[in-house]
Amino acid sequence: MATVEPKFSGVHIAQPAGQMFTVDIAQSAFLDDNTTGGGRCSPCGAHDFATKPTTLNESLKVSRGQLRYKLMMNALGIRSNFQVHNIVTTYASDAGDNPITDLNFTLIFDTADFIPTTGTTIDGSTATTTKAQFIRDKIAEALNTTHTENVNVYDPTEVGGVKVRELSNTAVTVGPVMATSIGEIVEAITVTEITTFRPNTANQTPTDNALTYSAE
Repeated sequence: MATVEPKFSGVHIAQPAGQMFTVDIAQSAFLDDNTTGGGRCSPCGAHDFATKPTTLNESLKVSRGQLRYKLMMNALGIRSNFQVHNIVTTYASDAGDNPITDLNFTLIFDTADFIPTTGTTIDGSTATTTKAQFIRDKIAEALNTTHTENVNVYDPTEVGGVKVRELSNTAVTVGPVMATSIGEIVEAITVTEITTFRPNTANQTPTDNALTYSAE
């Protein structure tokens, strides 16, 4: 049997043409203190919670989590445009003083052939042989970096029952989410390709071209 592609009929059988990956970041072992390592990684801001953070320190953790999420998105977009779908954040409750324990989302890359398959994880312990492993490594880099940026921070501080200021533009510094081992950061991240998302015909299926890379 043979497959004949309707190239001139306007039927785009190759859609979707990218590749889909699911991401799970287990964060229970990540820091949750008032150091630059605290705050974990989350897209949620202070106003997303039913109960906002009750202290400035707790609010700074939320801002650090958001900043890490931004850094992670920046790292993932180095080689190809992508979309994020199906974000699920897991907390003990919907109060801003609680740390995130798990983050799940789906990535759809527009040009999957631009994603390398060869390299070494950031801790130097494991060879990278798949695109999923490269994605995992870029996430780990974002969670292990030190970065300072001005961000909006919710400030619950009150004087005489009145908030001093609701929001402040503050220089926030994030550091590695774990102080013990870079390898444990990598181990907390699971990336899995959803192969059924690929096109149906072999000549349109993204290839695993081996590209050597180093940390950008």
